[in-house]
Amino acid sequence: MNLTPNFKPKKLVKTVDKLTKKGLEVIALAEKGKDWQNVIEPIDKFECELGRLTSVNSHLNAVMFSDEFNAQYEQTLPIITNFYSDISSNKALYTTYKNLKNTPLNKQQQYILQEAIDGFELSGVGLEGEDSKRFKTIKERLSLLSNQFSKNSLKATNEWTKIVELDELKGYGENELAKIKTDKGYELSLQIPVYMDAMTYLDNQALRETIYRAYVSRASELGITSIEYDNKAIMDEILALKHEMANILGFDDYAQLSIESKMVESVDQILEFLINLVDKSKPQAQAELDELSEFSGIDLKPWDLGFYSEQLKEHKFGFKKSDLTPYFPEHKVLEGLFSTIENLYQVKLEQIDEPAYHSDVRVLQITHNEHLIGKIYLDLYARKDKRGGAWMADYQPLMGDNKPVAFVVCNLNSPSEGRPALFEFDEIVTIFHEFGHALHHVLTKVEYACAAGIAGVPWDGVELPSQYMEFFCYEREVVMKMSEHFETKKSLPDELYEKLIAAKNFQSAMGMLRQCEFSIWDLKTHLGLVDTYQILAEVRKDTALMPGINENRFLNTFGHVFSGGYAAGYFSYKWAEVLAADAYYHVQAQGGIGSQASLDFLQNILQTGGSQDFMVSYEAFRGKKPQIDALLQANGILN
Repeated sequence: MNLTPNFKPKKLVKTVDKLTKKGLEVIALAEKGKDWQNVIEPIDKFECELGRLTSVNSHLNAVMFSDEFNAQYEQTLPIITNFYSDISSNKALYTTYKNLKNTPLNKQQQYILQEAIDGFELSGVGLEGEDSKRFKTIKERLSLLSNQFSKNSLKATNEWTKIVELDELKGYGENELAKIKTDKGYELSLQIPVYMDAMTYLDNQALRETIYRAYVSRASELGITSIEYDNKAIMDEILALKHEMANILGFDDYAQLSIESKMVESVDQILEFLINLVDKSKPQAQAELDELSEFSGIDLKPWDLGFYSEQLKEHKFGFKKSDLTPYFPEHKVLEGLFSTIENLYQVKLEQIDEPAYHSDVRVLQITHNEHLIGKIYLDLYARKDKRGGAWMADYQPLMGDNKPVAFVVCNLNSPSEGRPALFEFDEIVTIFHEFGHALHHVLTKVEYACAAGIAGVPWDGVELPSQYMEFFCYEREVVMKMSEHFETKKSLPDELYEKLIAAKNFQSAMGMLRQCEFSIWDLKTHLGLVDTYQILAEVRKDTALMPGINENRFLNTFGHVFSGGYAAGYFSYKWAEVLAADAYYHVQAQGGIGSQASLDFLQNILQTGGSQDFMVSYEAFRGKKPQIDALLQANGILN
């Protein structure tokens, strides 16, 4: 049973090259197969082996970046891309797959086979001659550009620091100061926990402005950091290549190609959905901004929003974020998270003593009736050699004796000066979100690697389990299990809990507009070859309530779209929020955590993975299609 990744891969290029050559031999034999066992199973088994290797390499490159390792890693990207291009353009294998439709198959196998055939067609199997060569070249180039985009973003983020005196940090509490105290004094940086503290608590407006400008101009021609990290040319090339790729396949644009593998039916359908959300949210969002402007008494600038929003929240609800933080030490948050998962899905989750790739990392195992289900490697803290953001990555699917293994990565603050890591509530929501993804992967019952867990699930369905988990963060019982003041050991007071819930949807309409702006920009950017910042300016005419600054180049570090899997699919977050809200309210109405409805979610969504149409799975759980009203209700948007 293989459950421990090899975190010290040697001879990276040679190993990947050797394994992909072995894969071509597996494919050659599978081409001659006549049934599922001799075609799909050996390919699945091999792709599981290759996936383990590539997953570890890509994971280490993201969480323990070094120029030396990255140089080797980059050399493997064309090898892997070309290998998968060879498979997806293999006409003999495509014909073999189509012939399998005439063999005895169960329902799961029939669905998986048709998805694979559709995948061949969207990957260029029908291309000939120069088109086929060009398509393969584009794929290889995109893999390199994506890695370069991430590398530039990381280096640009790490390059900026600023030493300040204590008297410049008015507004900071002990917890915020502990994060930035160094031997040199107090060091501000663009690492997300430090940046968010500055935007939220720093009373010094001029210093806030300096940090904000440095943050939003990262990896650009206007950035304070090195011009060598400017990502704009990379972005332009990525967009041009994706457009060309779509054209080669017969699509007008990349947005249409992307939608082919999603739950939604068309670009127009999702744009209508997003514009509807904008229309319903905008009046309330404007009222929220007007309230903030009146409260601040100044002409608000972008670097003022977080600071005055926190002040207004404290004024309206009688507490500030930092009042909550001492009640959520890391060990207690994880204890409450594990307990919630155990009660939701009748499993046991515990930390085990096992080495990992970094001393920060916790190794968790999930069992049911003392039988091992799978493992999760949890990497919570921000580090300089670690890519920003939060994500889940799958290392190994359920397959034969091999149990599922996942990586969960966040960028939160670490313990400091004798204090445990203390988490803000937004950070706890992020942890729950990523565990939703991990549970989708680990709790699967599907034993076909190509459809187990998140594999084979459309991108706008992948976000359902993660957004669903977020709702449980706010339940009283869950919050009390997660809370224990790190000094007094008391749980969060009822009064403070009530204030937290009252403030849950504070400025939610402004947040809704912002996410819709990203989603509409993303789709429209992939509809043609107009400059992406020009498109953003057009979109903001309908979604932005206040002007930005000319130096804002936040798209230059927008990894979801330019180095992740969300190109022309960022809307998946909002679409999945509809499903998640609808699912959560249904489960609550049926008894909540531990009810049969919560087990129905496990059985029909988490365990089923990509083995059948995702909306079929959702309707089997819910009994009907989801409604947008659930999303508006969850966000407190009244109109």
